[in-house]
Amino acid sequence: AYPDDLKLLKEIYDDICEKRGLHCGSRAAEDLARATMDLFAQGVFDENEIRDSLDLYLGRRSAASEMLRGRAQ
Repeated sequence: AYPDDLKLLKEIYDDICEKRGLHCGSRAAEDLARATMDLFAQGVFDENEIRDSLDLYLGRRSAASEMLRGRAQ
């Protein structure tokens, strides 16, 4: 990855963390960072496509988490 690519990925990561209230170093933030890099490694370079994919990913994780909490009650 080139410096501009890494800058873009960091901006996307920081923006999503801020909007979703994810704290740096938390498990959720680490998962987000990993997913962001995975998308890039798979050849997804468009900012909007990365953001859309991450929104879907986080939405699925959130829904699965809520479903598991509902089963535990």
